[in-house]
Amino acid sequence: MKRLRSLMSTLITVILFIILSSLPGQTTDIIKEADIIADPNDPINVLGILYPGTEIKKIGKDTSGKFIRATLDFYIPLETLKEGRLTKGIGEWQVADDATINLLSAEREENAVKVSIEIVNQGEKDMGMSALLMFKLEDGEGNLGNLEFMQSKNSVGIIKPGKTLRSELVYNFTKLPKDLELSFQSKLGGDQVFFVLGF
Repeated sequence: MKRLRSLMSTLITVILFIILSSLPGQTTDIIKEADIIADPNDPINVLGILYPGTEIKKIGKDTSGKFIRATLDFYIPLETLKEGRLTKGIGEWQVADDATINLLSAEREENAVKVSIEIVNQGEKDMGMSALLMFKLEDGEGNLGNLEFMQSKNSVGIIKPGKTLRSELVYNFTKLPKDLELSFQSKLGGDQVFFVLGF
């Protein structure tokens, strides 16, 4: 139980570091060894240690004024994570092999979900696009959406090098889907990227 609490505490800290690292702040260096604590009201609960020379970003102060809220960039081995996928959201770009993908929009109407995407061929050869093979829409329970070809636009095509294909894909679920994630894989065994739809 103690190990589980320690693991959960570390996981929360990692998530906070990731979220807070995108915030604006002033950078500075640590000049002496410092404990990392999650709560200024509980300084005994130490999550880790920072050593002199570590660069941090200051983003605030606690109410007592004795502690600085900070974040830092760090790397951890992929095999140490329960889930190592990087997931992005609407309006963000990701790269998978020779394809760059942008999830432009997503909307849900009852059991139907419509996603609008752009694929840019960054390679030197034509890219065959088949939404059925390259995209998968899955809800939080592992249920897959059924791609509706007749309602979708540009679900199949050839993308010339340097060109962009914009597709509107419609998926149907047997029940109201929640916690939706769209995945893309340009080829079997290739890079895979993920997008969260926000509902």
